[in-house]
Amino acid sequence: MKSKTLLFIGGVLVVIVVLGGIAYVASKQKSPETNDSTITFDGATTTPNYTIELESEVQIKDLAPSLERGIQFGASVPPVARVAIQKNADSVIARLKKDMNRADDWFTLGVLYHSANDYEGAKGVWEFLLKAVPAPGVSTAYDNLGKLYKFDLKDFPKSESYFKQSIQVNPNSITPYFELHELYRYLYKQNTTLVVDILLSASKKFPANPDPLIMLGGYYRDTGDMVKARDAFTKALAIAREQNDVAHVESIGVEIARLPQ
Repeated sequence: MKSKTLLFIGGVLVVIVVLGGIAYVASKQKSPETNDSTITFDGATTTPNYTIELESEVQIKDLAPSLERGIQFGASVPPVARVAIQKNADSVIARLKKDMNRADDWFTLGVLYHSANDYEGAKGVWEFLLKAVPAPGVSTAYDNLGKLYKFDLKDFPKSESYFKQSIQVNPNSITPYFELHELYRYLYKQNTTLVVDILLSASKKFPANPDPLIMLGGYYRDTGDMVKARDAFTKALAIAREQNDVAHVESIGVEIARLPQ
């Protein structure tokens, strides 16, 4: 069946980085202290590089979540943050009502819902994007849902599933490997080899990146296997030297020096 392609705005990832991914980034939990200086959308590039592919008889308005639902703020979100979030959400929603084919605004709306602790709102937006955005761009929605279920909704099997799907639709992203490592190490299926398995998989997939082996070395160190820890750190050090990555060379050297002889 012939499909129609609607161009989306290309600032999706820029906006997501500005907003801190989906308010997780390196930390495990959200920070509601949002203000106007950290939530800005006008600077996003407008070069079209994202598309949405729908069957010819499908209308985007039939798939998209309602723009009339309003933000359901969590009790812990302070008033100053609510004002900033609502102000930016109003702008985003106004633009979407005029043009629903704006990927940057849909992704941003999901971020704003999450910043308000409105997890159902965020979930609805990202589940819509799963149906609308083709690979590899859709991997961001899979990652966001994986993090949502990992940190907020505490449904670890669903979190695992979304991260695995992210790997399938975008094999060139290392993010879901690291998220799965954290999931397995601290939250889910801990008494398995999955922590080691996912980091080894990442190391093979991204041989020029020392981070999977650094994480593996840290895991072995913390579980008391100093021989394997040293081996992993040493391999990571060799990769960092090949990449002329001075910062990693220094930090890995410190880790090796700390290991018991």
